[in-house]
Amino acid sequence: MGKDKRFFVYLKTLVLALFVLSSVLFAQAKGVNAAGPTMPYSFFLEHPYSITGVRANGMIVDLDDSGALFMNEFRADVNIYQNLFGIYAKFPFAGVTNFGPTDEDDYDFGNIGIGGKVAILNTDSAVLTGGFELITPTTSGDLGAAAALAYFLQFPYFLEDAWTFKPYAVFGYGRGIFGFQANISGDIITNADDFEGDDTEFILEYGATASVTPNLPLPFSTSFLLELFMASSTSFDNNITGAYLTPGVRFGGQILSLGAGVQIPFGSDEITDFANVGFLLDLVVRFGS
Repeated sequence: MGKDKRFFVYLKTLVLALFVLSSVLFAQAKGVNAAGPTMPYSFFLEHPYSITGVRANGMIVDLDDSGALFMNEFRADVNIYQNLFGIYAKFPFAGVTNFGPTDEDDYDFGNIGIGGKVAILNTDSAVLTGGFELITPTTSGDLGAAAALAYFLQFPYFLEDAWTFKPYAVFGYGRGIFGFQANISGDIITNADDFEGDDTEFILEYGATASVTPNLPLPFSTSFLLELFMASSTSFDNNITGAYLTPGVRFGGQILSLGAGVQIPFGSDEITDFANVGFLLDLVVRFGS
């Protein structure tokens, strides 16, 4: 059974990689500007503008003791009004290979997230967006989900039986070749008594991305990003803070955007003793608006 599980994880990763590569090879568009300032998509921070499109990402995290953690997410967005108001759905997955003392393999579906966001303020150089997401209990809570919980990056998406209410705000600024965004959100996790016995838990998430998109002699735009995402529990028996620094690059603008990066986790010992470094690919395909 271990070999079958491992083959399933490898197959999923291969399919995602082939999808990314084929999309890039056939891409022609350089991208378009949304209303207001233009800024590339961050890897883990919500973008201030709405689009109609799909997104797929995958990350492999080298674990400290043995094996690897696979995390990937598929997302669909619908722009309702001029990129200023939209809705979306997220479908996360997590898996492990050669994990633990018995070298186990597993691949799990996470908790589905359904949300919407609206730009409250929008000028030529700045935008302020507010949003809300409901994360529904759809994970099976098996070994892959347990490993994702230990990594802490997307904790509410892998906690079994939990309902999470997530209000958030995004500030974005763009001027010329430079872009910046800052995010803050709160995860109000209910029905969480299977975790530490308390019905409700709270996690504060915050982060920022700085980017530069130089005018290079290429048939597509190229952006260089430095992203910092942080999450701090406030109600755990032993509170932890996870920090994830992700330098990366994006090609192709806002119609079709391929990103690649390296994630360096730091913060509380529970995270740094569990994982070393992650490698990720991220693809955004935008359909007209």
